Order: sequence, then structure tokens, then C-alpha cells
Amino acid sequence: MNKGFPSDFLEQVRNRNDIVDFASRYITLNRRGGNFWACCPFHNEKTPSFSIKPDGQFYKCFGCGESGNIFSLAMKLENIDFITAVEMLAKNAGLEMPSYADNAELQRQKKERETMFKILKYTAEFYHNNLINNPQSAQAKYLQTRLMNAEMIKKFQIGASLNFEDLPKYLLKSGFKEEEIIKAGVVGKNEFNKLYDFYGGRLMFPIFNGFGDVVAFSGRSVDANPEHAKYKNTPQSPIFNKSEILFAYNFARELKKQHMLDSLVIVEGHIDVIMCHQAGINNTIGCMGTALTSLHARKIKQLVDNVILCLDADGAGNAATYKAIDTLKEVGLNVRVVRLVGAKDPDEYIKKFGKDKFVEFLENSIDCVDFVLQDSAKKYNLNSNIGKNNYVNEALNYISKFSSPAEQEIYLKVVQNLVKIPLDALRKSLTEPKYKIKEQEAEQAESIKNKSIIDAKILILSALLYKKIKNFEDFKGVFQSDDELSKLYDYLLNKAKNNADYSVSAIFDTFEITPNSLLDKVINYAFPEDNLLNSMLSDATKRLKLFNLEQQKSNYTQLMMQSNSNEERYKYLQKIQELTVQINKEKM
Repeated sequence: MNKGFPSDFLEQVRNRNDIVDFASRYITLNRRGGNFWACCPFHNEKTPSFSIKPDGQFYKCFGCGESGNIFSLAMKLENIDFITAVEMLAKNAGLEMPSYADNAELQRQKKERETMFKILKYTAEFYHNNLINNPQSAQAKYLQTRLMNAEMIKKFQIGASLNFEDLPKYLLKSGFKEEEIIKAGVVGKNEFNKLYDFYGGRLMFPIFNGFGDVVAFSGRSVDANPEHAKYKNTPQSPIFNKSEILFAYNFARELKKQHMLDSLVIVEGHIDVIMCHQAGINNTIGCMGTALTSLHARKIKQLVDNVILCLDADGAGNAATYKAIDTLKEVGLNVRVVRLVGAKDPDEYIKKFGKDKFVEFLENSIDCVDFVLQDSAKKYNLNSNIGKNNYVNEALNYISKFSSPAEQEIYLKVVQNLVKIPLDALRKSLTEPKYKIKEQEAEQAESIKNKSIIDAKILILSALLYKKIKNFEDFKGVFQSDDELSKLYDYLLNKAKNNADYSVSAIFDTFEITPNSLLDKVINYAFPEDNLLNSMLSDATKRLKLFNLEQQKSNYTQLMMQSNSNEERYKYLQKIQELTVQINKEKM
């Protein structure tokens, strides 16, 4: 079993899903030599360092270090768990999922997820029918005041929780258990042990994942002066992580499939998103009032390269814009910003000035660095030397953070126009160490002090993995420690003993391979020409044999020093002398 699945089933799924074909749905690949290359979808870069090896069916980014097989690629690109990735790829390959009969925990997880999805689907339909069938309800009247049309209500499956009693009754009558509906986050239990609708009396917005499944809800109070919070949201669950989900992302994903998406407009609230869609701006998504995370940014990067930020025009919205710019730029997105004038949010702006004026506003968005440089200048008195100095420090720090040398020239001119300092002086200041972009942290220190031994082990394991050598037993003595290299050696040795074939891609199912780890280096080892390789293998074999002999000698020396018996000390001394002779022979 591998992660709860039969090994042969995972092998079937891998064999029937070509990693190159799969990746090409998300990124543009170009063949170079025997591999396919692209700009990495997981970090910001302009020169492609993301490589897919078709023969090994795995990928590696030489920039950020990410690597894996088709399962891990699906997990990262879609932000899904392993089980969901296997289900998606199995369906794509026309394979039936196994029954999980041999893994009780996997059975439990699968059943829990399926039940939760079903409960949320039933709940969304229940709420939506409530709204449609009760046009005089407070929730329906509220939407009328917001001028939301029936098409949008249907598209976003907006609903209404009319009271606290009906939903629990409906779900129990539909065959769900009490503990299941509570765990799904739609029903609670009060101090009198009575079930109640978690969102009682609210206007309901279903939250969909990228595949169009309901994974959560956001309930808005429709009271003029609500006693409780304005919004009540589903808590985290096995199928909902608010750090990954974006409102209306499922619609953007569909536009991408139809080749009708080249940019995204990011707004805050649900109603802002819906009213933008109602105005025909269907490439709008929402961050649902929470700060954009790196996971959000990566999901956006999967769809587009260009985004326009249009967050609320208040103090909180301004702070959120600054944070969002940093987050989005870090994954390589081109970010532009609009600052609404005369309205607090897109919904109000569209109602006041109309769709065409809002579209014009979006078209006149400005580059995010320009925005920050101009906006941050408002904090300082640029007529004073102290104010100028503080502003220049902040501005240069920001320019150095994201900009290429060519872009820096453009932005330095923006700063020069604001502070009237010579451009040469600003250029010189930008090259000072405090403004230089920090280099990536060095790889973690090697766990074994002698780096040459680690290198030799990596080379030998790579040669065994890629079947360049087959004498497994020769190295049994040097892979005895409880580290990841020894575990990989044992895995390969076991396969060889049982005459079982193995693929590089299958290694990712058995081992946790992190960027720049020792196993990552084994899998992505760059072999030299055969003549040089043979020489390197000979040298590495010699080094490992010496290392093993010296380790044995050190162990016997330690035992001799600790022994209280002359007979034992003499026996250990003999072993030490024998090992010394062998070591001297190997060194010759």
C-alpha cells in the first residue's frame, strides 16, 4: 500500500496520465533536449527553470526546488489533497477507484468527505429554494434593494435561511446523521441539546471550490441593526480552507477553459463580485474580506498573469491593497490598482456611475508600484528634508523589492518627480546594501559532517535508481544509518531482491521529497559522460568502502576503551589491526 492505496493501482493511474499532457493544461511547455521547460507555476521567475522529464514522469524546478510526480503536481496546481488528486486522475484515466477495503482510515476519510459534500449540496439547494419560494422574505427584499437580478441569484445559487428550525429537520429527514450535519458546519447544538440552523435568519452565499462543489457558506445578516456579526462564515473543515478559496473562482476557471480569460479583477465582498458579474465583468473574483494569502495568489497565477486590485476605498481597504500587492507580486503576477473615487466599493460605484464608467475606471488602472510610490508620498511632508529622506528610504526599499533594473529606472523617475533629487543620487542610493534584495537562504547544513561521503552516497543511489549499476549488495555496509538515503537504498534493495521493477515517479508515492533534500538530489542527479561517470563511480565506491572501514575501526576503538576485560580488549585490538590493514590497502 502507498498512502492508503494499492501500489499497482497508483502505478496504473500514473501510467495512464502523461505528466506532460497534464501540466500543459496549466502552463506553457517548450521542449528543449529530452525535457519540457516552463516558467515555474510555484514561484516568480522570468527565465524557465521548471523542467518535466517525460521518461521519468516527474518534474523539478531548479529555481525554487519543488519536485514531484503527477500526483503532487495535481495537488499543488489545484490545491487539493492526495485523495482528491488520485480521484481526479483516476477519473481522467477511466479507472475505477479501489474500495479502500484494506485501509479503514482511508475509508473513513473518503466517506466523511463525500458525506460533507452531499450535506452542503443539499443545504445550498434548501436555502436557494427558500429564497425563490418566499419573494416577500426579508432576504428577498434585501436583494431587491441591492438591485440584484434573478439571473445572478440563480448563477451564484444565493439562498435564505428563514429560521433556526427548518434546516436541521430537512437534513435529518434526508437521511443524514446528527453528528454529520454538525461536523459539516451548517447545524449547531444549543445548551438545551437542541439542534439549530447555524446561519438562522441570514441571506446565504454558497462558496464553491474550483470544481463547482459547495464547500462552505457565508451568511449575511439582513437586519438594519444586527445584534450579532454582519457575516457568519463556515469554520475550517476537511473540504474548506479559507486560505485557499476565492469567491467566484469556479467561474473564472470555466472562462479559462474556454480561452476567454486574460486577466482577473479582485474585489472584496460577495455582493461586489456578483454586481460586477451582473454588469458583464465576468472575470471578477473576491477575497471575501480576508487578506490574500500565498495560496490564493498561486491559484490566481494558475489562471492569469495579470490582475487588477479594486478593494474598498477606506483605511482597511488601503492596508489590504498594500498587503495584496506584495502577496501577488511574489508569485510573479502583473498587478495594477484602481482607487475608487466617489464610492466606497465597486457595487456602489456601478450603481452611482454605471457599468461603462466602472469599466473605464478599470481600464485606467495604474501599475501597482506607481500606486504605492504615489500613495505612500502622502504620508510625508516632502517640503522638509526629514520628510524627503524618510520617503526616499521607503520608496527605494519598495523599488528594490520587486523591480528589474529596467523597471527601476522608470520608478526612480517617479520618485525624482516627487522629491526633486537628482536621478544619479537615487541610483547610487539604490545600490547600497540595505536596498539589495536578500539572497535565498543557503541550503540546510549537511547532517553528516563529511560532505564527500554524502556526495558519494547520492551518486551511488542515483546510479542504482537509474539502473546504471546493479551491484546492490556491494553497498549494504554503508547504508545502515537511519536516514533518508539508507531508507531509499533499502527500498531499492528490496525491489531488486524480489525482481520487482520500479519507476522514478513511484518514489514520490513512498517518500516525502522536499526541495533540495538529499533524496531530491538523488532523483535529479545530472550524470556526466559514461567515461567520467565510471571514474566517479569507482572513486565514490572506494570512498564509501573506506568510510565504512573507518566507521568500524572507530566503533571497535570505542569498545576497546570501554572494556574492563583484557581478553576483550585484545580481541578488539585484533579487529582494529585487521581493519587498519584493509584501510591502508584501499588507500593505495
